[in-house]
Amino acid sequence: MTDDQTSQERTLMLRLQHRDEAALAELYARLGQHVLALAFRLLSDREEAQEVLQDTFARLDARAHQYRPELGSPRAFIYTVARHEALSRLRARGARPLLSGGDEDLLGELSVPDASGDLDTRMVVQGALSHLPERDRLLLHDAFFAGLSHAEIAEERALPLGTVKTRLRRALETMRRSLGET
Repeated sequence: MTDDQTSQERTLMLRLQHRDEAALAELYARLGQHVLALAFRLLSDREEAQEVLQDTFARLDARAHQYRPELGSPRAFIYTVARHEALSRLRARGARPLLSGGDEDLLGELSVPDASGDLDTRMVVQGALSHLPERDRLLLHDAFFAGLSHAEIAEERALPLGTVKTRLRRALETMRRSLGET
């Protein structure tokens, strides 16, 4: 993704915060297929993925005021909303996302028309991840890609709940600092 695209998406989010419905339509046109792909990847059900797509943009419309540009790109914010929607559905049916492999990058596996910017982003994120201890990378994977709660991670990894929370917080702070330097 180029800086220009990010800038345009930030402008659209600001317009959306001021209740500009055309901005929502443009964000949907730009990111709808990506959100659908992410939801489908997590849910493995096209109908449910389409519902997540609709719910994501409805929630985005209602909660645009929660977006903070200093915390990340609009794209990341929207993907996070979609991921939470999909994981809520999985939890409701008592399921887990169907993922293969070890350290998969969900957003990197989406079909993207202009993958050059996304490749750069993936490489930067993977570089930041590589600086983390293996145990912290595994906890991040469990929390963000496998959709496990902190308590579930603690049980699965045989760690105290407080240790899981502390390590995740520390890993995210390290990632944030590392990504802020790039």
